[in-house]
Amino acid sequence: MSRRIVFLDFDGTVADRNVIPFSAFCACCRARKNGHILYLATGRSPVELNSSLLKTMFDGVVYSSGAYIEAAPELRGGRRKLIYSTAMDIGLVDRLIGFLDKHEAIYMLELPDRVIAGPGFDAYFKALFAGRRWTPALALEKLLTGAVFRRNLSRNESTLHRKDVLKLVFMTQRGITFEDIQKEFGGECEMARNSIPIMGMSGGEVSPKGVSKGAALLRMLAYHGIPRENSIAIGDSDNDRTMIEAAGVGIAMGNADEKLKVIADDITDTLHRKGLAKAFKKYALV
Repeated sequence: MSRRIVFLDFDGTVADRNVIPFSAFCACCRARKNGHILYLATGRSPVELNSSLLKTMFDGVVYSSGAYIEAAPELRGGRRKLIYSTAMDIGLVDRLIGFLDKHEAIYMLELPDRVIAGPGFDAYFKALFAGRRWTPALALEKLLTGAVFRRNLSRNESTLHRKDVLKLVFMTQRGITFEDIQKEFGGECEMARNSIPIMGMSGGEVSPKGVSKGAALLRMLAYHGIPRENSIAIGDSDNDRTMIEAAGVGIAMGNADEKLKVIADDITDTLHRKGLAKAFKKYALV
């Protein structure tokens, strides 16, 4: 069995609203035990995931859609190593913030050590759950979402004029659309639609020019000396498109965006129907 390197999206692929199904957890652990290299390739920043869980399930992590990459202890003699890091142009960040503030959009700035919330985020967070009938599932969702998106947020910072922004995430409202922002800034950066379901599909993420999950995949293939044909990428959202296209085998989840399914080499089942585990079995990872 040849050694493979696998890149997995987090939200919608490994986890649903911060809950990892047991089948997905076991599949990742077994694949690593079989000698394969697993990278989590997420749009989330370094502070938005459980580091102990990452060590158990993955050999490395691509954060912020490719702007920050770490190799896990197992590959670096017991010590985590930063492989790659880049940041957005500070002038572009300033202009984006000015544009988003003008149109009353909500946004967050992802940094290596924290996430900075722009004006109005607390009100936006409360509105996510307003008017929904209480159920145990809703209570759990609110608790886990709060743990990820509020505890890690820095508020009321003295300046948003920063040179260490890995990625900017925005949620639009009051008429402005993703397309409006893409038209204004798309030529200067990489943009993808929002990949976190609870945040809605009206938003998106902005990364430095040339930075994407696909570029990260190619970078790590070179780092490990593994040929492209031995790589697999699995995802479900717009920001997974580049790695689905770059991998030797690109697999879309059953719950993936329909446009992603069109370009994928294969389609597995949904996350809750053990789609990740089924894909691992089909491609002899477990």
